[in-house]
Amino acid sequence: MYVIRVWSGEDQWEVERRYRDFHTLYRRLKSLFAEQGWTLPSPWSSVEKESRKIFGNASPDVVSERSVLIKECLHSTILSGFFSSPPSALVWFLCPQDSFPSSPAARTPVARSILSNKGAGAGNISTLGNTISLIVEIQPHKCTKKMLEAQHYTCAGCHKHFDDGMTLMRDFVQALGWGKPRLCEYTGQLFCSSCHTNKTAVLPARVLHNWDFNEYPVSHLAKSYLDSIHEQPMLCVSAVNPLLFSKVPALHHIMGLRKKIGTMLPYVRCPFHRNVNKALGSRRYLLESNNFFALRDLIDLSRGAFAALPVMVETVSRKILEHITEQCLICCDVGVPCGARQACNDPSSLIFPFQEVEIERCASCKSVFHKPCFRKLTKLLLWDTPCCRSGHGVYQ
Repeated sequence: MYVIRVWSGEDQWEVERRYRDFHTLYRRLKSLFAEQGWTLPSPWSSVEKESRKIFGNASPDVVSERSVLIKECLHSTILSGFFSSPPSALVWFLCPQDSFPSSPAARTPVARSILSNKGAGAGNISTLGNTISLIVEIQPHKCTKKMLEAQHYTCAGCHKHFDDGMTLMRDFVQALGWGKPRLCEYTGQLFCSSCHTNKTAVLPARVLHNWDFNEYPVSHLAKSYLDSIHEQPMLCVSAVNPLLFSKVPALHHIMGLRKKIGTMLPYVRCPFHRNVNKALGSRRYLLESNNFFALRDLIDLSRGAFAALPVMVETVSRKILEHITEQCLICCDVGVPCGARQACNDPSSLIFPFQEVEIERCASCKSVFHKPCFRKLTKLLLWDTPCCRSGHGVYQ
């Protein structure tokens, strides 16, 4: 049994046909062509040859071979251009028996459909789904003719041939998915109307290069792939467009917070680390100070004041800082007193290794100071700190 799945506008149905039904179609079409003095397209000759075999087709791959044969024969008949409307025998073969000939599906103008056979050979299976990958460069625009030539006038998804729009059976050709090609803005390839139904998606390349979050038409394959990586940290901003940090303040701010978190985390020496991971959930990668983001992160940042990501990362950063500097005796142990000693404005405020931006380090003895304390001491002592005078420095 061969299953043919057909889409017609919003309707879809399946028809089950045995090979003998296909052979019946062959006999009817052969008779019809003979009456007009025509010859059936060449793929049908294989049907005639197989019918002459005494013991039938004994090949172990008979199902897949016949699936390919059915597809090629139907394709060649539709594109033959002999008829101004589909032969009734062909319509009979593709329409459900319980709805023929009065079925609404048989009367409704068909916008798109797909014809596929279960058990199809490997040669009919698209390999694009196995090779589609992350594309971070905007696809250059090419004329349709050159793209069709590059693709040998076949769909990049199912590899069916595109109709050139000149056959007398144009409408029925579109019904089987071989109509006008559609451009996938993600891959830059052409697809048939069955593999590309004008679904849209945000494109990583346009986000990284132009901070453009408009949705563009993409094929089913591209849509599925983009949906699958939506939450994966695969976009390295600095590798694709490092200037984006200077053009997008929100992105620069988040990157600064991530770097700050990255410098603090090594000094969390208690189970609090697990709480931090739990707070971020699937976004734990934000604890790393690299430039990788998920597409959903960048989409969130594009919302401006309504973005949730900055608030989330700021909260995590603040909690880590408070834990180390104020709440945990274990983690607080890495802090050292200000080098100003008794002259420190806040002697109880320890200095931590990750606070490089907030401290000053003596060039001579390498001691660390609160910035206000350092400025006060060097002004009073003419650039000679207490640690330098005593010969004892900190963090040497």
